Amino acid sequence: MTNAQTGEPQERLMVKDADNLHPMGQFFQAMLLNLLKEPRKVRIAEKLDLAVAIEPTDHPDNALTVAFSKGRVVLEGRTVPKPDVKIKCELNTLLKLARVPAGPAVIKFLRTDEGKDLVAKVFSGKLKIKGIARHPLGMMKFAKFLAPGSG
Repeated sequence: MTNAQTGEPQERLMVKDADNLHPMGQFFQAMLLNLLKEPRKVRIAEKLDLAVAIEPTDHPDNALTVAFSKGRVVLEGRTVPKPDVKIKCELNTLLKLARVPAGPAVIKFLRTDEGKDLVAKVFSGKLKIKGIARHPLGMMKFAKFLAPGSG
């Protein structure tokens, strides 16, 4: 077995240019390390083959990409060329997205004020997600990986 199959979270997560990682990248690094401590999240990561670029419109210098492949996660403090999915929104919206539950619970969430606000941001163009139509299953797994308490 390789480290990716048996390793600790820090062995599963590779951070490119870690010494120059911006604050949002550092936040994501800590979040990913915590998620990769949970066996159910590791199982989701092992099934993911997806690169997601995140571009905060209010802090474009904090763009990052999270790429999943074979149970490994690579974090870069920039947008890589041709990511599978690109999410553009304000940081506050991104934090709300991270709280969206996975699976059927999302329906209930979308009925809340916070859920309705996210839907309104999509329709107004304040939240843009490109590539989701080409990678719907990958995005569902990514959402399940990030979602609190799911697995």
